[in-house]
Amino acid sequence: MQLRSIILYSKSGEKRVLEFRLGALNIVTGTSQTGKSALLDIVDFCMGRDEVTLPIGPISRTVAWYAALFQLADTRVFVARKAPAPGRKSVTNAMLELGSDLEPLDFDQLRVNADSATVREQLGRRIGIGDTAVDTRSSGPLTAHLGHAALLCLQNQDEVSHRRWLFHRQAEDGIRTALRTTLPYFLGAVGEDQAAKQQQLTAARRALRRAQGELKAAEDLNRDVDVSLQSLLREAEARGLLTETADVIADRAGAIAALRAAAATAPYTATARDEEQRSQELELQQLRDQLRRNLREIADQRQLLAEQERQENGFTSAVGRGVSRLGAVQLAGAEPLHDLETCPACGSRMEEADSPVEGMLATLSDLRGQLDAVRTARPNRERALRVLEEETGRVRQQLRGVEGALSTLAEAEDRQRNLQSRAEEQAYARGRIDAYLAQVDQAGPGGDLQRLRSQLALAQRVVEGLEAELDPQELEDRLSHSLNYLSSDMTQWADRLKLEHGRRHVRLDLKRLTVVTDTDDGVAELMRIGSGKNWVGYHLVAHLALHQYFVAHHRPVPRMLMLDQPTQPYYPSDVAKHSGRLEALARDEDREAVRRLFQLMHEVVAGLDGGFQMIVSDHANLPEPWFQDCVRYNWRDGEALIPQEWINQHGGPTTS
Repeated sequence: MQLRSIILYSKSGEKRVLEFRLGALNIVTGTSQTGKSALLDIVDFCMGRDEVTLPIGPISRTVAWYAALFQLADTRVFVARKAPAPGRKSVTNAMLELGSDLEPLDFDQLRVNADSATVREQLGRRIGIGDTAVDTRSSGPLTAHLGHAALLCLQNQDEVSHRRWLFHRQAEDGIRTALRTTLPYFLGAVGEDQAAKQQQLTAARRALRRAQGELKAAEDLNRDVDVSLQSLLREAEARGLLTETADVIADRAGAIAALRAAAATAPYTATARDEEQRSQELELQQLRDQLRRNLREIADQRQLLAEQERQENGFTSAVGRGVSRLGAVQLAGAEPLHDLETCPACGSRMEEADSPVEGMLATLSDLRGQLDAVRTARPNRERALRVLEEETGRVRQQLRGVEGALSTLAEAEDRQRNLQSRAEEQAYARGRIDAYLAQVDQAGPGGDLQRLRSQLALAQRVVEGLEAELDPQELEDRLSHSLNYLSSDMTQWADRLKLEHGRRHVRLDLKRLTVVTDTDDGVAELMRIGSGKNWVGYHLVAHLALHQYFVAHHRPVPRMLMLDQPTQPYYPSDVAKHSGRLEALARDEDREAVRRLFQLMHEVVAGLDGGFQMIVSDHANLPEPWFQDCVRYNWRDGEALIPQEWINQHGGPTTS
């Protein structure tokens, strides 16, 4: 996949077509604020990006549609994106057309017939990406698409000389994870069969979770089956499907047998038994009300016992304190210490003799008797509480069954208004019974519970087998082979560009998504290597090595690389940027460095014999014939991306 042309459509319907050579180095040179940088944003937009990064100014004021015509192996693809409304930060609508001889469409042919996701999917499929899922470890499988491949094909002016970020949009949330995940696939370390196995593993894990859920549901059903059976028995009785009353059926086996017989009952053909049904429902309501009253009475009794316990505890505490105080009287003895008929305080005679010790001893004996009586009553109260709790559980169980039956009968009454006959009501009840008994069979002893457990064990074995086949060591070996392949070219080209530390095993680090190289002081990441000139050089050799690898190994990545202003570290002044001539650079080393950059691009593209295309927007304008032959557009002296006529018509100054 390479770029044949970029097309702009003005708001008045005019068309501006920029054509590019396939399999060649295309240079767009010019001064600042001529629109060079916008070319990359347009291609990014037309490859399915939702976020709008095009500059606000003459471009946004004059352009109604942006389009790109791509050349694929056997066809051409025209992608157009409508300019977003003012203030919109993203847009998804698009136009997609395919044809072997397709040319840029006219303005009146443009229409929305797709969205950005369709563009990414269709273009990705046609270059061979397909439905390939790769594992992100943390968040599950990620399906590679054209948007991931585009990250390897674009370098805007903020990225091409960045010391930390090697790839397009690498600083954005989620992009780093996507790059780490999809790069092994694009390098071929994750083969198509391995990607398919990864998808099988994902499906197997999903089946395992489903088997776990089904087994848990069956086990839960087994625990709740008795209440549901009683509810169905009450419903069957109300519908006239039972030959005996539900009250006489005590155990699960009997309930299931009775319900099977009810489900097999011949359709009811007699006249409707509405009165009998209402009588049955009334009995259930009366039973429900009685059970509720029983619960309230039990609750009142429990509350009364609890209050009695609280009062006894308070009484016991108070009496205990009195006993504790009076206990000392026993130490005093029975003989009085003075004349009982004389007041010990004033010495006067009293009409009645005072015997305090005997009185206190009598009180102490009385209090102890009361404590013994309270303690004797406590076990009886505790037994009564236990009986009440058991009775509460039994009544609640009965109440749930009755309320379930009443709820079902209430629903049935609503349906009965629309049913044609009593036979239909019975058929509905038989259907409910059949459906529930099928579930009960799964939960029954020796039934499908064992089958579900066997299915779960099988699903676990499948997952374990696929996990063993997806050996991470094999992936690591393949990836190491690919990175070593890249390292050879990267080291050779870094040395040729005279980059700092360029002679020492230059290579990609996919975990950190950067370039690393060996130095006398150890391994150095790109961010630890000084100078923007080195950063640009290492970006260039990394991306050229990747694309040469993609072409040689037929990987599903567009055969194109766009760079925006790679020589910016060499053109610091406005004068140098304006002319773009090497003579404008003050240092001979800078002039030679710029020449080496473009010579390397030119030779790598030529060496791939039409299999690779580069588009470079830059200030540089070298005089060499080979360079001038690569110049497609020279935007100086009033030439720019947006024609002056469009600007005059819609207003606003030029911008890049």
